[in-house]
Amino acid sequence: MQTSKKQRTHNGMIFNTHHNNYYYDTATGKVVFCNDAEVEIISGILSEKIDLEEECSQNKNFGDFIAREKLFDKNENWDFIIPTRKEFKELVKGKCEQIVLELTEDCNLRCGYCIYNAHHQAHRSFSNKSMSFDIAKRSVDCVMQDYQGDEFALTFYGGEPLVNFELMKRIIEYFKERYPMVKKSFGFTTNLTLLDDEMIDYFSKTEELEIVCSLDGPRRLHDKFRRDLNGKGSYEIATSNFIKLMENFYNKKAGRTLMVNCVITPPYTKDKLDEISRYFRTELKIPQEININYSYVDVGDMVFDYDRKEVIDKNLNLEISPLEEWAAKDFEINGTDSEYFGLIDKELARVAGRMKSDNIVNGSFLHGNCLPGQRRLYVTTDGRFRPCEKVGNIPSLGDCFTGYDYDKSYEIYLKTYAQKYHEICKNCWARTMCAVCYESSVTTDSSNLYETEGMCDTSRQIIKDMFVNYFTLYEKNPEALKQAMSEVEFR
Repeated sequence: MQTSKKQRTHNGMIFNTHHNNYYYDTATGKVVFCNDAEVEIISGILSEKIDLEEECSQNKNFGDFIAREKLFDKNENWDFIIPTRKEFKELVKGKCEQIVLELTEDCNLRCGYCIYNAHHQAHRSFSNKSMSFDIAKRSVDCVMQDYQGDEFALTFYGGEPLVNFELMKRIIEYFKERYPMVKKSFGFTTNLTLLDDEMIDYFSKTEELEIVCSLDGPRRLHDKFRRDLNGKGSYEIATSNFIKLMENFYNKKAGRTLMVNCVITPPYTKDKLDEISRYFRTELKIPQEININYSYVDVGDMVFDYDRKEVIDKNLNLEISPLEEWAAKDFEINGTDSEYFGLIDKELARVAGRMKSDNIVNGSFLHGNCLPGQRRLYVTTDGRFRPCEKVGNIPSLGDCFTGYDYDKSYEIYLKTYAQKYHEICKNCWARTMCAVCYESSVTTDSSNLYETEGMCDTSRQIIKDMFVNYFTLYEKNPEALKQAMSEVEFR
């Protein structure tokens, strides 16, 4: 394994629930309770206004506290740990278990918060480009020729993937016929507006298929952003087709499943969240076994018609994630049956599963990044490989004609990336918890391939909020929280 430079630093973060103060020690991953006096001293140490050794020699109680908890050890050797070039190839080749095919760059809607909206900071462009059967087939075969597993997922993306329904159907049938021994599953996300009886009939005969349906709640909320090219809302047809899917497609025993993806837009209020939930479960009569995934809108540079004071309830403890605190409060009552648990489950699990030890943790992987192409591969309409469907126009990992480019991928996404961010991250308290990934940190600008502006402050605040939420729940019911964390990966 490769490492680079040494550094000498103390790092950590103080956070507060409504009842207690805590200190998160970066070097060990520990979280310890602190009284007000200890918080004041630790704050001084972190800001380098107080010398640690001098304080410990003069303040026996604090010195004993530091020695007992083994805090503030000098973390001189921390670095990103990445595989060697050879190890990288061994870790990636034959391991990809999901292909996401970008069937089209076209869509019949123009949702206000979409990544294809011109105001979005990661803007992509709509076009009439569609994937050909040849590229789809080559992409599948390219990955499957080295595949070493026995289960594989074929997923479809857009634009709106149903714009190219004929290709979707054709490649599904090809995959079934060409690789009969592989246990296969299929999936796609749709705005529901292009569904017709022919499609529903076909999908109803396809086993192990998950359809993720984009619905934002009752008409006034859904139609505010989910509109067609002429500005007309899509509520009527979307909900009508969703009901048809529940009646004619959904069959859990056959592996035909539905999920709702609901994007919540500002202003963020508890009343709005509850209104949306009641609508889905009471009016649309969506059964509890169909998961509803609530997510924040990624606003980019968009302007919303709300006053900032509407967003954050003064009684909330979190700074930028009000919905997540509401979700935590609902979890206190309903546990993992909470309608909103999906808003916080992965974040809570990151805190629970963080690296922690009595000894210094000297290394960590590259933020929230994957090993590109190891588990998932995204294929653009013209056959280029990218790490996943969330990324924009970043350097490819290869293509369906020449195959996966291991050397290029290693150089850009591991070696050079680690060198760049080591200097940025070495003195950051959040370095082992950071979830920044290639989606927001890699660009196509050859003179500035790695983007950092504004990213770090946001990441740190999100992580701080995660700790606040976790320990607020821990204080109230540690056993329930422990049980919930054991169930997260199965949700």
